[in-house]
Amino acid sequence: MTREEFALHHHRRELELELYRRTGRAFQDFFEQIMQKADPGFVMIKPMGKVGDWKADGYSTTTGTVYQCYAPEDMTGPEAARKIVEDFHGARNRWQDKMRSWDFVWSSERALPPQAVAAVEDLRLGHPQIKIDHMGRAGLWDVVKRLSLADRQALLGFVPDVADAPTTTAAEIQVLMKHLGRLDAVMSDTVDLDLTAIAEKLRRNGLSDEVTSLVRPALPVAKLVERFVTSMPDPGFSQVIAAELAGRYKELAASADGSDVIFFGLIEYVLGEHRREPRLFWAAVGIVTHYFELCDVFER
Repeated sequence: MTREEFALHHHRRELELELYRRTGRAFQDFFEQIMQKADPGFVMIKPMGKVGDWKADGYSTTTGTVYQCYAPEDMTGPEAARKIVEDFHGARNRWQDKMRSWDFVWSSERALPPQAVAAVEDLRLGHPQIKIDHMGRAGLWDVVKRLSLADRQALLGFVPDVADAPTTTAAEIQVLMKHLGRLDAVMSDTVDLDLTAIAEKLRRNGLSDEVTSLVRPALPVAKLVERFVTSMPDPGFSQVIAAELAGRYKELAASADGSDVIFFGLIEYVLGEHRREPRLFWAAVGIVTHYFELCDVFER
């Protein structure tokens, strides 16, 4: 895998994490950031009093496209279909000939419900003079992946360098372990500490080559983590970390789409407030690898 390919894979997972956690206005704000970098003709729309935003969350002077964002916490078929129809007709009445294209931009965990897909198709049949489409996570990635590396990093953060993995020391691991150790872990019978079972669950879901490309250089770091936790004077400290990661895994598994997103979500969780610090990235990968016993799975 080339460095360029690695960077694209890394940013795709970062994008999926951003879309996973953003709903409502936060999703619209993020979409605006993407489009400002992707389309020089993109204009943000500010709602004005009684006339509102003319049923537009953005407009492209380049293509004549009106964008409408929709990212509720829970998407239902009838509600999504109703919003599609209502927003399209509202925008058409306001923008008239200036609206040559209309795009329904959505973000949900998996896919659009059938009622929403049918609503889009009905609009296409009824208004052939207007290009009507919808854009979910795959479509947003198609936009983001065409950005320059600098623009992608401005949106999604740095790209880790595999060459930095061997330079990770116990000092970096200690920073993140202390961060995790301060979290209020709830130790109870309901917390699943069977890390082998969790690793097996990840394997059954199928971790991609991108995850493998992270785990392999982090194997020595995982061994360093093992030495670090076994040297701790408090034997319960490692159990606290395990409980935190097991709990976060359950949260991600319940709503995230795919094991890769779960894996990257765990790395981000370990990084916490240090998410934008490149020197700590490989320490986080090593910690996740150690606790979920992926070393034997990804050995050469």
